[in-house]
Amino acid sequence: MDLVDFLVEAKKRTYGGGAEPKQLDDGSKEHRYSIDEYIYRDRYFGGNPFIGEEVVYRDGKPVWSMNYYGKATGRTPDEVFGFLVEALARVESNKPYRGPKEYSDGSWSYHLISRGGINSFWGEEEIKYDGIRVYWLRFHGGEIDT
Repeated sequence: MDLVDFLVEAKKRTYGGGAEPKQLDDGSKEHRYSIDEYIYRDRYFGGNPFIGEEVVYRDGKPVWSMNYYGKATGRTPDEVFGFLVEALARVESNKPYRGPKEYSDGSWSYHLISRGGINSFWGEEEIKYDGIRVYWLRFHGGEIDT
C-alpha cells in the first residue's frame, strides 16, 4: 500500500466515516487508524472554530503531515459538520487532503481549491447553503524528511 492509498483509506475510516474521536488529556480529540506499516493520527482542538494536524507515520517515523484551521459561520455547526462528513467521505486519490473538488446534496455544496501535490500543497475548502458560505477551512502540508 502506498501513502496515497493509505491516506484515502484512513480518512474514510475516521472523520470521513463519521467515527467518534477519542478525547485526550490535553483537551484535544484524536482519530487514529493503522494498517501494515502506516499509522494515521488526526488531532484537533476546539469545536468551532477548530485547529488540527494530521500526521502519517511509516515504520514509526513521520513521513507526511497537514495542518488545518476552520470555522462554521452559518447554520448550526452540527448541520454544517454533518454535511462536511459527507463530503470528506468522498476524498479522492488525486488530492487526498480533504474532500472532492465539488460535492452537493440539495441546498448544500462543498468546494475544494488546492495547489501542489501530495509532497507539498496548500488549499481551502468551503461549504455553502443555498449559495451562502457557511463554513471555511484552510490547510497546508506535505512530506516530512526523516
